[in-house]
Amino acid sequence: MAMHGVLQTSAGPCHLAHAILFPYRKLLGPRYSLRCVLFHHISDQHSPFTDGLSVTRTRSAFEERMRFLARHYTPVSLEQILNDSASLTSRRPVLVTFDDAYASVALMAAPICRKYHIPALFFVNARFLDNRCLALDNLVCFVANTMGLPTINAAARSVVDSQIIELRSISQILGEFLPLLSLKARSAFYHRLEDAVGIQSEALARQAGLYLDSTQLQALTDFGFEIGNHIYSHVYGRKLTGNDLHQEIDYNKAIIESITGREVRAFSVPYGHTADLPDNLMNHLWRSGHKAVFLVEALSNPSLTDLRRVYRVCAQSRSDAEFFSELEVMPRFRWIRHSLPRKGITSIH
Repeated sequence: MAMHGVLQTSAGPCHLAHAILFPYRKLLGPRYSLRCVLFHHISDQHSPFTDGLSVTRTRSAFEERMRFLARHYTPVSLEQILNDSASLTSRRPVLVTFDDAYASVALMAAPICRKYHIPALFFVNARFLDNRCLALDNLVCFVANTMGLPTINAAARSVVDSQIIELRSISQILGEFLPLLSLKARSAFYHRLEDAVGIQSEALARQAGLYLDSTQLQALTDFGFEIGNHIYSHVYGRKLTGNDLHQEIDYNKAIIESITGREVRAFSVPYGHTADLPDNLMNHLWRSGHKAVFLVEALSNPSLTDLRRVYRVCAQSRSDAEFFSELEVMPRFRWIRHSLPRKGITSIH
């Protein structure tokens, strides 16, 4: 509360953030070599396909965050990170990233990034390009918003053959139920939802118009964006084995490279959890030419000697004070407790 009050005085939020807050950041925890911030969808409109996913930032809110970064940080590119550029030792280096192939990144975010001279890294799922298919997250959201959670619960119970499942929110579906499903069960759940809506995924995707087309993807490189791999169909990495790795990783990489004409060098773990970066996936990524791997988990990056685990902060802030806390305060605290044991996860087939 005190921080919020400080930033609302007449001297102006950005000036006071720099003069008062930043000098004390080093007292909060370990050295911070690189900040990474994650966005998804930039839109001023409500949509049943995204409401409830917590992935949407308004255009004005996004521009405020970019203005803050341009003033108080040194925006860097993936190229600079991979080449161990001297810019990483400059004033608070930060990398801006996007996930999930939303067209709003090309339409709204890219011009703002160019305005503030901020390079960016955009991770794409090729399956959704040209709105050929609707992602499961967006389908869950649409069903929940238009037909209600009972419809989703009925589909879930039919897939796992259980009457005791009671999913009460979109976040619970995505964070607790979907991670337990095998790829086969996940596909069955998807088709149950399609059946409930009575509309095929292709028609829903065209109706939603959420995702990039191939021309927009290629054009993003002209805005200083580098395009990365986010798995072909946005599934949990913990479920990928054998040929799944080639279909989801290599195939997605090849499609993106064929569209942009540039090498795909970075990978973003869908949903961002360490549990979705098992050794078999990590080894495959390195063998297939990926040079940096990004998680979420909102931890600080004390060192970039190993680019196999670069942590990002998913931006949810509504003010510069909150953004400062997201980038500088909480990641350091989380890093301190990072070594605590993690609970295992059981799979549902």
